[in-house]
Amino acid sequence: MVQPERFCMEHSGQCKAIATLEKNDEDIFTRLRALEIAVWKAAGATGVITGIVVVVIQKVLFK
Repeated sequence: MVQPERFCMEHSGQCKAIATLEKNDEDIFTRLRALEIAVWKAAGATGVITGIVVVVIQKVLFK
């Protein structure tokens, strides 16, 4: 039976790699949240502009 190699996670660089990945996850979550907020704002602005255009067209066409 083959014995698995034993190594120290700290000295093999695994701890640093895990910490880097965790930090990247936090950064990505923050950026995705900002993107989500921007999309919601754009959708709201589009809805408001569309509503205004519809009202103006109705006023012009159905005087």
